[in-house]
Amino acid sequence: MSYSKRYHERIAIHYSGSVSYRYPASQNGGSGSAHYSGTVYEDVNVNINVDTNPFDRSVSGCKTSVNALTGAVVATETAQIASIDKNSKKVANTIVSGFFDYIRSDISQQIMELSQKIDAHLLHMRELAKNCASKQKQMETDYNRISTRYLKIFDDLNNELENRIFELDKPAFVFKRGIDSHSNRTSDNDLVSTVAVFGREGGELQAKISASVAKKRALDAINQANIFLWKQKKLQSTINQSMLNESATATRFSPVCFVETSSEQDQIGQNVYHADFLPKTNSNELIEKFQTQSWANGTKEQKNKIQRYFNSEVSNAYNSANQHEERVKNMLVKIFNINSIQFA
Repeated sequence: MSYSKRYHERIAIHYSGSVSYRYPASQNGGSGSAHYSGTVYEDVNVNINVDTNPFDRSVSGCKTSVNALTGAVVATETAQIASIDKNSKKVANTIVSGFFDYIRSDISQQIMELSQKIDAHLLHMRELAKNCASKQKQMETDYNRISTRYLKIFDDLNNELENRIFELDKPAFVFKRGIDSHSNRTSDNDLVSTVAVFGREGGELQAKISASVAKKRALDAINQANIFLWKQKKLQSTINQSMLNESATATRFSPVCFVETSSEQDQIGQNVYHADFLPKTNSNELIEKFQTQSWANGTKEQKNKIQRYFNSEVSNAYNSANQHEERVKNMLVKIFNINSIQFA
């Protein structure tokens, strides 16, 4: 926008100088100089007309250029923000998908390894079950053979005991037989009336002596019978402790394997595996008992028993000098963790 400006100022001007002069001769003539000085004041008026139209036009053009530049910068910034957001989302999606793909791959690999281990353990358990069944049949055969032999021995012992008791008490039996025959003879013949007094006294004395001897021998026989019965009971107890199948009521234990798996579609699978010789049971009921069972760490004595049993089984299963079996044995011992076992 054009404008005008007026300035008024009074300026003081100082002056000084000297002038030489000559004057004509009148009498003598001559020359001289004169000095002068002073101040003169002058009023100065300045009118300034400023034409800003070209500047205004250039400013307007610059404003238009700046506005266009501002719009371009804003558009560029918006595009940059959108590009940064889009690229950050791509990077985030790539990182997340890569992380989950890695986790999924790792979990799948672990599931495959665990499945192979479980299959191996199940095969081993099936082999152990077959061995147990074969050993059970063998023990049944051995038991029948041993029981038959011992029944024969017991029959022979009974016969021998009967013979020995008869031999030990043979005078008593002979005396009994003699008494019976004498009683029959004395009561059935004609001499009963003549030997009544002698028969009474002699019979009483002989009866007392015979009864005393019979009691002594009977006591000895009872003691021998008690010893025999005690030995027979001890033998029966030893046999009962050594037998699996017996008539007494008992509890048999067998391992049951509960496996819970998760597929890639997050589907949970639950299975129960047990030995073939066990009766068929409801798997859902067993699974519910497993899930509702409260588990806790066992005592030191229980852990020691399991550790000894595990070491014994591993030593019996892998007792050769084969390098493969030795590696398997070392890996089993390394994997086994007694502290991770919980008891109901």
